[in-house]
Amino acid sequence: MFRFLRPGVFALLLTGSLAAGATPLVELQAVLGQRAMLQVDGTQRMLRVGETSPEGVRLLAVSAGSARVQADGKAFEVPLGGRVGGVLEAGQTPAVWIHRDAAGMYQVAGTINGRSVQFLVDTGATTVAMNDATARGLGIDYRAGERSLVETASGIVEAFAVNLTEVAVGGIRVPNVRAMVIRGAQPSRVLLGMTFLSRTRMEHVQDALVLRRRY
Repeated sequence: MFRFLRPGVFALLLTGSLAAGATPLVELQAVLGQRAMLQVDGTQRMLRVGETSPEGVRLLAVSAGSARVQADGKAFEVPLGGRVGGVLEAGQTPAVWIHRDAAGMYQVAGTINGRSVQFLVDTGATTVAMNDATARGLGIDYRAGERSLVETASGIVEAFAVNLTEVAVGGIRVPNVRAMVIRGAQPSRVLLGMTFLSRTRMEHVQDALVLRRRY
């Protein structure tokens, strides 16, 4: 059974490097057409897609609510108003900070099999879950999966169990993630369920949910 979440929340991503010459701290302040206003280690930079800042941050792509950047040889999805990079203390693993919105919900940008998606965090969902239209858009051959019936707020619907090659959020990449593709319009956004979350360490810090990869 799946519990569906309300949309419209805000995420703050934080990841970093243990090595010297850590990933720059990159904040996304605005998106203007094919340009993005970034703050890189405290310095404001306006970049067009394809340009690289003096600090070595390259703007790969932009959308209405996020930008994809490359820094220190790694690519990150940065939500509008969010940030990636910075320095971790010794012994820490990369973390994703997801801040709760006024409705008490969490949203975070990520990828499924290398393709960008917006997740709603749902600890009540036993698996990562999405509707069939989203699955088709991601190139997932869900009809080859194991067919079943699931109960949703709309009633009993057809669903297919599939294995995702990789699910990534910030610097956390988890391979071989079980997911459920549900026929119909729900869930309207991809649910980040326990087949991903159980492979992270979750901690609440004030209004934020902090995820760290289990190693």
